[in-house]
Amino acid sequence: MINALIRSDREEVYKRITGINNLDFNQTNEGILISKLRESGKFIPELSLVAEYNNRLTGHLLFYPFYIVSMMKRFKVLSLAPVAVLPEFQKKGTGSKLI
Repeated sequence: MINALIRSDREEVYKRITGINNLDFNQTNEGILISKLRESGKFIPELSLVAEYNNRLTGHLLFYPFYIVSMMKRFKVLSLAPVAVLPEFQKKGTGSKLI
């Protein structure tokens, strides 16, 4: 298990976060989604976390607020997605530690 540091992301690492998601999912959809969520006005920066190991970003996780609406009530909840880890750091505890 790798002992990664978990912290909130910062604007200067947004491109690296996109890269982590693109590599993990082998496509660009998640990176595009994260960019759109950041621009939505509902994005909470403290709920976008990165894993860092030896001064290298190795993973990213995003919690995003939304509502579940039933016939009688409206519930504010947090969605957990996406979670991405660089391929060489997968299955070493980084994703679990982010969550």
